[in-house]
Amino acid sequence: LIDAALNEPEKALRMVNVFSRSTLAPPSGAGFWVYNAGMALGRKVLRSNTAVNVFHRGFVACDSYANGEQAIAAVQCPVLFALGAQDQMTAPKAAQGLVAAARAAGKVVQTTSLPVGHNQMSEAPDETLMAIRDFLAK
Repeated sequence: LIDAALNEPEKALRMVNVFSRSTLAPPSGAGFWVYNAGMALGRKVLRSNTAVNVFHRGFVACDSYANGEQAIAAVQCPVLFALGAQDQMTAPKAAQGLVAAARAAGKVVQTTSLPVGHNQMSEAPDETLMAIRDFLAK
């Protein structure tokens, strides 16, 4: 994906928009096509800076980031991990190290699994909102 983002950005956009969505997610509402909305946003990102491929740069930054455990230790509030059960971009099991680090650092941690892929707010906005609302109500 990182190579495609650099050398074939349109292909990478299609990959992201396939991998980011759960096939179980219903349409978000009349007149809203999640896939094309994602493609349009990706193309806008690509056009936003003609000197730098910010789409590729973002993937490289995410892939090379190595300070998650230190960052979670500095968090001063309870932590909610809202994980997409069908997430192909960041599989729920990939979060387990960070969840464990948060618990080891003494944080109050709650995890919830949503029946979606990577784009929780567009796939299951109500379920995502309820998970956040319920977490904040505690």
